[in-house]
Amino acid sequence: MPVVTDLDSVPLTPVYTIVISAAGEATIEGEPVEPLPGQDGRTSALAEIRVRAAKRGHPIRINAKEPDGSVWPLIVDHDGAVTPMPGPHPVPAPAPVAPRPVPVTPPPAPVVHAPAPAPAPVPAPAPQPVQAPPAPAPDWHAPLPPHHADGFGRIVAAELRGDLVGAALAARELEGVLDREYGPLHPHTVGVLGTRAWLALLMQEDWAAIMRLHLRTAERRHNAQAPADETRRVLRNARAVWWRLAAVDRAEADEIQPELQRVSELVEGVLPE
Repeated sequence: MPVVTDLDSVPLTPVYTIVISAAGEATIEGEPVEPLPGQDGRTSALAEIRVRAAKRGHPIRINAKEPDGSVWPLIVDHDGAVTPMPGPHPVPAPAPVAPRPVPVTPPPAPVVHAPAPAPAPVPAPAPQPVQAPPAPAPDWHAPLPPHHADGFGRIVAAELRGDLVGAALAARELEGVLDREYGPLHPHTVGVLGTRAWLALLMQEDWAAIMRLHLRTAERRHNAQAPADETRRVLRNARAVWWRLAAVDRAEADEIQPELQRVSELVEGVLPE
């Protein structure tokens, strides 16, 4: 599908926010999106944005918030083309404000004071050791750098085509690239790992593999000190997958249960329910 090549030609407003929950539900500006037949919440939300773009006659800017908390700035056109932004959407310049008139008052009459006595000399303070500034906390909502926009765009394009296998392969490839560049605990790497877990849950093909991927994501998020609420949500998904696995292969579920217990104790400090 064609993509927008002149990003500056897209109006700066409106910028819609799509939020995808861990349960797969979607909202646009806080309003729930009714899923289309045979489509997940994300695809249905993008379809609604395409309708709005068609009504306006130009592409629309959106911020897509994933279940792991990461935010992807995108441009969506009426024909379904999705263009990843190289960074956050630019903020419109504020409207100019007319200056208020400043009242003019005459200067006060000068006051003559007698010279004050010279102050007693004050000893210079002892030099204090210079401490290095603390390392900045990782930004879990920062968008991918521009040189990785194409990799993320392949994930989005494959999912919009309904090619979940292709989207999962593109996510796995991007995770490997990010791992080599930033390391396994960087927010970018962990965020794409969470996307892989989400795509695997949508495919529902191998419950054991899906569960292990969710457990890996939860443990990696915990070790990277990611936002705890979303980490616990990933763990809850892993528990739900365990029950699905137990229904079809109890032996396999029993084999994985110790790993579920270990990650549960690591993340929450309690035994799994």
